[in-house]
Amino acid sequence: MKKIFAATALLALNMLVSHASAGEPRRDILGLHLEMTKEEATKRLNEIGTFERDERKQQAIWQVRDPSFSHLIIGMSKEGKLRYITAIARADSEATRVPYRSIGELKEAQQAGDPAIKNFRYEWSLPARKDQPEAVAQALGRDPEFLSTYSLKRVGAIEPPASEE
Repeated sequence: MKKIFAATALLALNMLVSHASAGEPRRDILGLHLEMTKEEATKRLNEIGTFERDERKQQAIWQVRDPSFSHLIIGMSKEGKLRYITAIARADSEATRVPYRSIGELKEAQQAGDPAIKNFRYEWSLPARKDQPEAVAQALGRDPEFLSTYSLKRVGAIEPPASEE
C-alpha cells in the first residue's frame, strides 16, 4: 500500500511541476488553469477535493486530496472565469514537499523576499499565448528549498490573500 501511495505521489508531483517549456512553469495547478469557467473549475475541484467555504466575493477554498497540497484557493472574475489559483502546501509528515526549483528555472525567476528572515519568493512572468492570458507564477515560503504556497494569477487580477502558515 505504501509503495502504491509513493508511486502515486511521485506521479502527481511530476504532473504538477513538469515544465511547459524549458524553465517556464506549467500554466495549471492540479488540472485548473486560468480563464476556466466556474462550471469547469467546479467540476475539476469536485474530482480532487471537497468544497470548504466561500471566503469573499468570487473566492472559494477547497480541501484537496493531493500528496503535496492540502487546499486550493480560487478567485473568479465577475465574468465567471478563473483569475487566480493558490495551492497551499501540506504541512504534515506524510506530505510530498515541492522544491521551488521544480516549479521553474530559478535563474529565470524574479527573486524577492528576504532570506535573512526566512522569506523566500520566486516569481515568473508568463507571456500571453493562444487561449492563455498573460500571467504570473509565484512560489512562496519560509524554507530555503521547499515552497509553502504556489500561485498562478492573471496579470491584473487582485492579489490572493497571504496564506496562513
